Amino acid sequence: MITAILNARLLDPATGTDAMGGMVVKDGKIAAWGQGVTEAPSGADQVVDAAGLCLAPGLIDLRVKTGEPGEEQRETVATASRAALSAGVTQMVLMPDTRPVIDDVALVEFLTNADPEVEARVHAAGALTVGLEGKAMAEIGLMKLAGAVFFTNGDEPIEDASILKRAMAYAASHEAIVASRPDTASLRGSGVMNAGSFAARLGLKGIPREAEWIGAARDLMLAEATGCQLILDQVSTARTLELLGEARVRGVGAGATVAAHSLFFNEMDVGDYLTYCKVNPPFRGEADRQALIAALTAGGIDAVVSAHDPQPPEQKRLPFAEASFGAAGLETTLSAMLSLVHDGPLDLLGALRPLTSGPADLIGLEGGRLAEGAPADLILFDPSAPWKCEREDLITRSTNSPFDGRLLQGRVMRTYVGGREVSARG
Repeated sequence: MITAILNARLLDPATGTDAMGGMVVKDGKIAAWGQGVTEAPSGADQVVDAAGLCLAPGLIDLRVKTGEPGEEQRETVATASRAALSAGVTQMVLMPDTRPVIDDVALVEFLTNADPEVEARVHAAGALTVGLEGKAMAEIGLMKLAGAVFFTNGDEPIEDASILKRAMAYAASHEAIVASRPDTASLRGSGVMNAGSFAARLGLKGIPREAEWIGAARDLMLAEATGCQLILDQVSTARTLELLGEARVRGVGAGATVAAHSLFFNEMDVGDYLTYCKVNPPFRGEADRQALIAALTAGGIDAVVSAHDPQPPEQKRLPFAEASFGAAGLETTLSAMLSLVHDGPLDLLGALRPLTSGPADLIGLEGGRLAEGAPADLILFDPSAPWKCEREDLITRSTNSPFDGRLLQGRVMRTYVGGREVSARG
């Protein structure tokens, strides 16, 4: 099968390419690409005129939650895949906090085995501790052999430092990556939004920034002591980024991700108790949001994640303090990043890097770049196409998006996985 995509704006963050050209895909792989590809080869089965649309690597999302297994009413792997592909996400990592928890080989294989309804490439993150209870280390080595791409305790930090150190040391011995959500449960307490004067005015308990700082400092020191490759998952404050930078100077192997919504919203967007804006980590103050954007621009953040955490309506349509944490994010990640292009801090390559080559390099995935011989996981998108996010139009099963009602720019028009078109718009 040979497909030619012509008259496209080629965007490849890995090589810094931004030029008009074309691509030839053969048998699911990129056979040729560049400014010199202006005509389809003889015998091409399909010719696509991109009409100036941007052609880029498919997006890679390192933090996606589904309800499968156990809570399929929230989201299944199949519905998450459809939502992902509509938004250009061709690879996604599924988090382990399901029912049952993904803490053994059989469950890793269950998530990653081919399902004809799942057309996105799916990877599993394994649980760092049994049942995510933070008491006993899970079987990291066997899950890694089964395909788990990294290991995490999900949203709950491991309070016992000795257990975390043992798990990190074991992971290091197997060259496995640990992703840790930097937090301190005793400081977070029953907080529901960013601690500060605005939370006080709303009468809501706050989550202090120092809960993240202390958790990050501890996790970085343990990574340094054990030689473990660490990912600080969903950083949300300027001080956390400072701690990360200092650790990197000392030679600690550490990276960081940030949720796309943390780059778009601040604590004021909670507004009049909008539960769709209740997430963990919470939307922080404007100074922290700007610090995250500055770090992203400077290359201090490796990957932007959707933090897709669908919640059914009955768990969101409650008083703010009682509503569940979580937001649907798969279908708005690219538009959130493109808002930073339209507003000026980033160019298109800078916006795409933490969605493509950045996450691929962080955990060692194939893809995320345009290269001969690479999998033809591709997106054609219009960076300026306007659209309004309406929850009833979202594909995800639970439509609890903080972007609901927002005017956005940037839409994926076609998505390809292995050279095969799996989603098309318009």
